[in-house]
Amino acid sequence: MFSLDGFSISQKETVVKQLILLYNILKTTIKRNGKMDTESLYLFRDLCRTRNMTQTAKNFYLTQSTLSKRLARLEEELGYPLLLRSKGRQEAELTGKGEQFLGVAVHMLELYEEGLSFREEKERYLLRLGCMRSAQEYFLAGFLQDYLGEHPRCSLTLEDHHSVEIRDLLLEGMLDVGIVQFPLSNRGLVSVLLHEEPFLVVMKDPGDFQGKKVISMEDLNGKQEIFQIFTEEFRSWHDQYWRAMDSKIRVNSTPTAEKYFQAPEDWMLVPRSVAAAMGERGFSVFPLAERTPFHRLYLACRQGEDRLWVKEMATALQKHFQELEKGAVKK
Repeated sequence: MFSLDGFSISQKETVVKQLILLYNILKTTIKRNGKMDTESLYLFRDLCRTRNMTQTAKNFYLTQSTLSKRLARLEEELGYPLLLRSKGRQEAELTGKGEQFLGVAVHMLELYEEGLSFREEKERYLLRLGCMRSAQEYFLAGFLQDYLGEHPRCSLTLEDHHSVEIRDLLLEGMLDVGIVQFPLSNRGLVSVLLHEEPFLVVMKDPGDFQGKKVISMEDLNGKQEIFQIFTEEFRSWHDQYWRAMDSKIRVNSTPTAEKYFQAPEDWMLVPRSVAAAMGERGFSVFPLAERTPFHRLYLACRQGEDRLWVKEMATALQKHFQELEKGAVKK
């Protein structure tokens, strides 16, 4: 028989709430007397992340055939298909019911893992933070080290994604907090501005620009540009001066862009923080004479988020960026 002996009052209240919620989830989801094991839920959640049967099978040290059977058994227990199946389909794609069940599965596993954590002497909690790589590199490394030191119960997963991916993962319940490049104020998400900064020009070999303090847009050759679209606002401003189609190459990440600085005076526009990081790797950095739009970072989470540890992280991030603006803390 299940017993709450040895749990604190707050833990007992949490367990009771979780058991009620889990019961309601199971009652509305499993319509037959099947036995749903947690590993099948982990397999399904990972497949939704990778969208690739082969990769998920490798992650769990299974054959692809075994993975397919486990997922088929899960579908049989639920009474509806989770995945679209057709010959030659390369990417795993969810059915409408599969999309709905993903949120349920993620929530069930969260409750399961949180329940297991009560066995430990000190309860740990799971926190999943999604962020663009550039923001991680320049703004978060020192902050996260300090935060984890001050919050030893925090079990943090840090994921590197583009803003659109972070938005979708927040909506699916697969991230708790995200840092994105555009505001989110609908579809159940909320956001707050964390930081804004101008764009600067970077060059690996500045050529005739060597020693210049400021560069004008009319001095730059659009055919030598390495172009990355950061936001639609940036794209609209950029296209007033250069056509993205005329650029040397178009990329979707700064680490990729760095490989294509080959000729003298090849150039790229990046946010000031990214330019500073590239400057540490030997790039030359120039401000523009003309005014640029701001590159902005927003803190995003689900509307009505009431988990204490998620709110603690959100508050700490806002405080960190406020202190960065004042120059009071390390990055």
